[in-house]
Amino acid sequence: MTVEKKELIAGAITFFAALIVFYLIGTSGLAENKADTYTLSARFNQTEGLIVGNDIRLAGIKVGQITSLQLDDYFGVIVRFNLPKSIVLPDDSGAAVQSSGLIGSKYIELQPGGSEEVLQEGDFIEFTQDSPNLQNLLDKVISMAKANKQKHKCP
Repeated sequence: MTVEKKELIAGAITFFAALIVFYLIGTSGLAENKADTYTLSARFNQTEGLIVGNDIRLAGIKVGQITSLQLDDYFGVIVRFNLPKSIVLPDDSGAAVQSSGLIGSKYIELQPGGSEEVLQEGDFIEFTQDSPNLQNLLDKVISMAKANKQKHKCP
């Protein structure tokens, strides 16, 4: 057997061993995370750019992730997400769709309330703020600029 063939076989074995290790680490991590989390939901009218797997943040720090998005009977979007059981939110907390910069990814920012009652597994966050539509915002800025320009043109 040549040296090149031995190196190729050793590399293939190492590659497959690494795949198995990463798979085992990934599946054990998922099992632990599921047991240590609880699911909440929120309804938004518009969630432009939000996808499954995006962050849930509290005070700017990632604390969870979106697990599902689905339309409700009134064409709103029900967003389900997981949070660690160590994070206890008051039942009057809010959620807002935010963006990481102008063209950055979207995430949900949680805004804790002041109630003494707390949200439990499967509860809904009632107070939500939709995703800002950047196209509409840009259209408004452009139309205001045009109107301002026209106003200054007229004698």
